[in-house]
Amino acid sequence: MAKITLVGQGECEFDGQFSMLEALDESGFDVPYSCRGGNCGACTVRLISGKVEEIQTPAYESRKGEILTCSVIPTTDVEIELI
Repeated sequence: MAKITLVGQGECEFDGQFSMLEALDESGFDVPYSCRGGNCGACTVRLISGKVEEIQTPAYESRKGEILTCSVIPTTDVEIELI
């Protein structure tokens, strides 16, 4: 099980949810999102450390070092930061 650390808010476990966003949302974190489908970029966060795997190809293109939490799952422990 991978651990997701959200800087300034805490941490949660990723235990097979559909996406990183779903894991954060189910754990009660206040993370922004809108479409949940990779179209809007509202769920973009900075990936500080760790590795993720893309589970869907988003229409929104994030910048280097940023990820869409709705479109990835963690493959290792990760540390992310809201931007």
